[in-house]
Amino acid sequence: MNQNRNKDNDLQRAIDEITQKGGSAGGPKPSNNPAPAGQPPMMPPAGQPGAMRLPQNPAPQMGMPTVPPMGAASFGRSMGGYGSGSDISKVKEAALKELFPIMDRVEVDPEKRFMLYQEMLNTMRDKAVIAPAYEAARQIRDDKVRADSLLYLINSIDEMSL
Repeated sequence: MNQNRNKDNDLQRAIDEITQKGGSAGGPKPSNNPAPAGQPPMMPPAGQPGAMRLPQNPAPQMGMPTVPPMGAASFGRSMGGYGSGSDISKVKEAALKELFPIMDRVEVDPEKRFMLYQEMLNTMRDKAVIAPAYEAARQIRDDKVRADSLLYLINSIDEMSL
């Protein structure tokens, strides 16, 4: 307990000394004991003028992520291993699968909605996409675009049935 009081007193003396000097431009006096190789130079030990023992160069913050250099390889690693073209198609497929159950929340016109379902059909080849794609196609106002969309669905159903 006595040691804690001594440390508190030393700390208070150091703080008082710094505030009394008003941050003199001279800075700390160099130590007679050079720092070991690989370590930053330290200020003089407690009890001597300039008593705070802080490194001259601040240590890196713990818990802060390090940022790898930018480049194609590092981008692929930061995306969970999705770097090459075939891997990107896996990301696209995963995103479409994640989008499918929440498509009713997407606010787009019927043509764009059908195009999204068309992309899901092309990528996922899942029969569950056909019914909502059909509903989206039925809501398209332009007769030619609606006809093309319905034909696409018919052909997709035929391909999935084989």
